[in-house]
Amino acid sequence: MTRLDRYLLRETLPVFAFGLVLYIGLGLLSNVLARSAYVGQMPMGGLLTWLGLQVPAILAQTLPVAVLFAVLLGYGRLARENELLVMQAGGISPRRTARWLLAGGIALAALSFSLAEWVIPWSNKQTVLTWWRSFDSNGGVFRLVGQDLPVGKMRLFFGGYDPATNELLRVRVQQWEERRLTVYFAEKGKLEGYALRLGEVKGFVLDMDRLPPPDFGDLEQVEAFFQGYIQSQNITHSLIIRLPLSQDDLVAQFSNYSSTALDASHPPSYWLRLWLNPTASIREKVEARANLHAALAQSFAPLVLLWLALPVAIKRASSPGVALGLALVLTVGYYVLFGLGGVVSRSSVWLPEIAMWSANLLALGAGWTLGRGVYR
Repeated sequence: MTRLDRYLLRETLPVFAFGLVLYIGLGLLSNVLARSAYVGQMPMGGLLTWLGLQVPAILAQTLPVAVLFAVLLGYGRLARENELLVMQAGGISPRRTARWLLAGGIALAALSFSLAEWVIPWSNKQTVLTWWRSFDSNGGVFRLVGQDLPVGKMRLFFGGYDPATNELLRVRVQQWEERRLTVYFAEKGKLEGYALRLGEVKGFVLDMDRLPPPDFGDLEQVEAFFQGYIQSQNITHSLIIRLPLSQDDLVAQFSNYSSTALDASHPPSYWLRLWLNPTASIREKVEARANLHAALAQSFAPLVLLWLALPVAIKRASSPGVALGLALVLTVGYYVLFGLGGVVSRSSVWLPEIAMWSANLLALGAGWTLGRGVYR
């Protein structure tokens, strides 16, 4: 690294760090304000933990914005004061001056993907659990009452909850296996890790292969047929059902803590496996493609916006105020396009990839168009 490279990094890295801290703080503040009616009831330790667990997700979202902020202010000053012009007169091209910034953009893209794959799913889950545990020692199970929860191939419903014993009340579990429906009704149940322990259970199996019913000659034939058609399995004591999700997983996914167009509760590798799963439905495959490409596109956002910001800073950032305005306009424009892509990606079987990458492709095209004298 030459002296010139160190000088350029000194111009941009402090601004990048300031922008990162600023935008993370704004993100945390917006989350606090959105739940201000309840935040005051949280213990201080729980509040600090809850805020800290949100940092990875907010960091991934603010990296592109901080890059824009740093380049437009840092490189904009160099362009305004003709320092870049002096460098060009000395035979140093703008592309040469930006090589360490572009290398940093690649490193930030790798960091963003690493966060999405290994950190953000865990931190998002713990954020939800920490929030509910601040108000309920059982971790927010009461929020699941009355919901028809998809748990793997099964559906779980319970009509009540006893916080004193952490028991589910009036439980129903159902599962289809081709044309056979198995349903269990229980007066109570308890989630124990990845197991659901049911008490006072009755089970029924509905065999659809026996339809349509034959013509009956008398009432006895009707009763005999339907006794075999719906098979009752009376279980008087208890039944343990293995679930693919634990109690914490259910609370994190279905407690209505927040709702977003795209799902950040799973890493990109999960969506890739679901997309390649031959037994997945068309709807599941479309959802998997949308979330996979959303994670990949957002991971490349720091590098893409750096590519766009360099020519804009050199040619358009005529003052600090203009640089700040351009940073705001480009940030809003990028995330509006990215959000629209998330909506479109769920409305068509053929468009998830194009929709999720459209914002990045437009930013790359704009950077290439404006980059005459910078990139070519």
